[in-house]
Amino acid sequence: MPDRRELWIFILTVATAAAVLVSIAGAETLLAIACLAWLIAGPRRILWPGYVVPLCAFMAMTVVSLVASPQPEIGMGVVRKFVLFSMGLIATNFVRTPWRARISHGTLLAVAALASAVALVQFGLAYLRFLSTHNLADDPTVLARITGFMGHWMTFSGEQLLVWCAAVPSMLFLGRRWSIPLTAVSAALILSFTRSVWLGAIAGFLVVVFMIPRRVLIGVVLPAAVVAGIASGLIYHRVAMSFGPKFAPDFSRLEMLSAGFRMIQDHPLFGVGPERIHTEFPRYYSGNDLANFYYGHLHNNIVQIAAERGLLCLAAFLWFFFALYADLLSMLKRAADDAQWIVLSALAALTGFVVAGLFEYNFGDSEVLLLLLFFVSAPYGAAVRVEMIDESGTRLHSEVDVHHLPFEIRD
Repeated sequence: MPDRRELWIFILTVATAAAVLVSIAGAETLLAIACLAWLIAGPRRILWPGYVVPLCAFMAMTVVSLVASPQPEIGMGVVRKFVLFSMGLIATNFVRTPWRARISHGTLLAVAALASAVALVQFGLAYLRFLSTHNLADDPTVLARITGFMGHWMTFSGEQLLVWCAAVPSMLFLGRRWSIPLTAVSAALILSFTRSVWLGAIAGFLVVVFMIPRRVLIGVVLPAAVVAGIASGLIYHRVAMSFGPKFAPDFSRLEMLSAGFRMIQDHPLFGVGPERIHTEFPRYYSGNDLANFYYGHLHNNIVQIAAERGLLCLAAFLWFFFALYADLLSMLKRAADDAQWIVLSALAALTGFVVAGLFEYNFGDSEVLLLLLFFVSAPYGAAVRVEMIDESGTRLHSEVDVHHLPFEIRD
């Protein structure tokens, strides 16, 4: 593939990931254009990330669950969503050098900082309104949380979580001037008042904390600590509400988990069917307050997949994540010094996603899923160099032992 075309597809790939932070429609359009451009250009060699087999198993079991569903027509959306997984393939094949990874991470951090700035303005306006009304519906820590460019605070905070986690290791090479946009993202993450992403951010940070120089850690932690200190009263208010008697969001989550486990008991192999949690939940709800529940999903990735698509699909789902961790840890040992941060960024983002997913069905959020696939797939192309020969015979990457790579090369 000529270098100019290849470069343009890389630009489209980064633009797709950045557009996720602004508009899912724009991101999906750019993703389609990038994939079409790749097909037209005619790839000579394709890097297949190591997780492709478990991912295909997950998709296959999803289709089986859909076929077994009593209402397959309402679950077709999960199959159409498979096209989003192409993000992993183009990120693997076009973010294939540390320089490109640095450009990608810098672009995403800049756009996330812009979204954070919008969100911080939203928070200020919402807080002023709450001070005048003292209405729970106007409380920016509970029911009127910041959304940035997104339609819901869970989507916004889930995106900011991934960008923040990935940005922590990338500060090694982005430089001090990027501390300002990182601080903006940190502030938005804290003021999102989304407890699951707080836990995810802590987990993602802890995964890489011992592999990052102290000077970088101070630059990350100090601004976040200042913001948290200023907002400590509001943070205490948010946490204290969680321990109140039958705090609605927490109480409803317990009911959803209970209903989900009963669905799994009744439908262990193939689940109740894709997109049928909302239909089945009233049958499994044991309380008397159904009208005040949102039960479109079960607020937990593992329980959601098992209840909706069955334990076989859950096994493939877990295999996918285990394969990711195994590949990333393997790459971390072999990556060059200037590429280790790419793997650390992926590990931090993946861990943040997994921990947040214990309290939210973030795998079902298209925006968050696209960003995750970008971050965890970039190391397959950028962190381990592979010998690639262009049409003029020029070697593009140094040769390594392909038998020990966490991906496959296909002509």
